Amino acid sequence: MKKRIILIQPYPENSTGVGRSTGSFPPLGLLIIDALTPRDTWDVEIIDESRSRFDSDMDMSNIFLVGISLWTNQAPRAYNIASVFRRKGIPVILGGPHPSVMPEEAMRYGDSVCVGEVEPVWATILEDLKRDSLKRIYEGGSPPLDIVPVIKHPIMDSYRWGIIQTARGCPYNCSFCSVTIINGRSMRYRPIKDVVEEFKNIKQRIVMVADDNFIGSGRGGKERTIELCKALYEVRKQGIRKYWGTQCTQNLGQEDEVLEWMYKAGCRLVLFGLESINRKVIKDINKGINTLGDYAKNIQNTQRHGITVVGSFIFGNDNDEENVFEDTVGFINEVGIGTQNINISCPLPGTKLFTDMKAAGRLRYTNFPEDWEKYNMRYVTLKPKNLTALELYEKRREVAYKLTGSNLFLLKRFIRTLWITRSPITAFFAYLWSYTSRDSKAEYEYHINLLKREMETSRTEDINAGKVAIAI
Repeated sequence: MKKRIILIQPYPENSTGVGRSTGSFPPLGLLIIDALTPRDTWDVEIIDESRSRFDSDMDMSNIFLVGISLWTNQAPRAYNIASVFRRKGIPVILGGPHPSVMPEEAMRYGDSVCVGEVEPVWATILEDLKRDSLKRIYEGGSPPLDIVPVIKHPIMDSYRWGIIQTARGCPYNCSFCSVTIINGRSMRYRPIKDVVEEFKNIKQRIVMVADDNFIGSGRGGKERTIELCKALYEVRKQGIRKYWGTQCTQNLGQEDEVLEWMYKAGCRLVLFGLESINRKVIKDINKGINTLGDYAKNIQNTQRHGITVVGSFIFGNDNDEENVFEDTVGFINEVGIGTQNINISCPLPGTKLFTDMKAAGRLRYTNFPEDWEKYNMRYVTLKPKNLTALELYEKRREVAYKLTGSNLFLLKRFIRTLWITRSPITAFFAYLWSYTSRDSKAEYEYHINLLKREMETSRTEDINAGKVAIAI
């Protein structure tokens, strides 16, 4: 009988922010581990909690290892699941972004922790498991990506969208972002032949290319992007016509040849991490790449090539001016951005932003690990400098409502995107993004009531302490 390995992607108890839409995409990290596992000895089972919740009464016979991959806001749920297995004497290894930046915390809740990328160490982990000698920590580092397996798994076919990754790393070191901590600052690329083979394995017609920056950096990144897109174009010519979206820095809009080949290869959507229209904020967050070129020109040129832009913005920065909310809405409408992400500044562990906010006493939730669940870009997790937490949440909500709340307005934006891009598929992508990113009324009321209760608690505590009430 083969030995069982259970791989789990936890889902936070709340359903807002990061992780809310993960049920649309296969759990890429778990599929990589599955592909690395020899089938002659091991039987791998994958549990994705965004599809079905983990059942503590499941059959646990012959389970030799449980692997849990987690983002920060999934940590409390992951630790709870880990405790179920550990109480039965089943070893648990924790990995993914959060354990990679918080290994000491993770070691309190797992028997072993994988820091960094799993490909270089998974075979060692399995050998150590056979000898009953799991180490407390495994350092995967940032290996060359020719060791990443080509994925082909039946579970992939059951998801709404396909997913693939062609590169890892990011040369930019933004203060709010943990990518460089986890995947390094050097761009690493998978062999194009592996990407093409895996792309063909994907059954869905819509695919998310889960690179942090699809175009990489410098001349080498540009040349590699064109080479990859030419290869994917050949796949389309063979009748395998998929449409895909990805993430890029906004200077993509200056690269006509790259844009032409991306469109030919099937790209219809790119997310630009614009973050802010205020150059002071861009300097503060150390995103120098966003000072290259003009936002409006780069966005409009990208969309003229038939690819819609998701403009991603962050509110709650220290240098946000009073009119930042109205100005951002005006910019989006004036430029004609196809759709958008509207987030609240979130100090993720391991980032400079987290270090600075913690040192300044400006983290609003510090009961870790329980409070990690709130670090999902929807809660107000830091104390804003220029307004209260309640005001920040309400103003962010107003922006989102102005851009997605009206069905008629979404229809007008669809028509405008169709006119700009001349692509019905592209316009549909933009419309679908806007429609599915709407805040629910229940989510809004939950956050407003939570912030009001916290504000009242703070006032009561200040009164009892004889202090003047402070804004939270």
